[in-house]
Amino acid sequence: MVPAGTALATSSSARPATKSERSAIMAAFTANDGSSSEVHGVYVSRSNSSLAVVCVRTPEAGKQAYVFSHAQRSWRYATSGPVGRAGNPADRRLEQACG
Repeated sequence: MVPAGTALATSSSARPATKSERSAIMAAFTANDGSSSEVHGVYVSRSNSSLAVVCVRTPEAGKQAYVFSHAQRSWRYATSGPVGRAGNPADRRLEQACG
């Protein structure tokens, strides 16, 4: 059986982050947000491996997408917001991985 998050990511424009990608992206995420307890997925764009999204689910805000870009050997926060509403069209396609 395939976990729901994995099935969703493979059907969208994103793939699950590798272990090393996840580690680096989560380091950038916790540096900005401070908490990884509500993260339910980390995905990298299939068409642009310099874009990633951290999917968060909170009781207060619901599903949120935090988009990161990779430049000069590090991941940097780009934008965030409700899933499907943050950033530019490329960001929003990537956010589909958050469901």
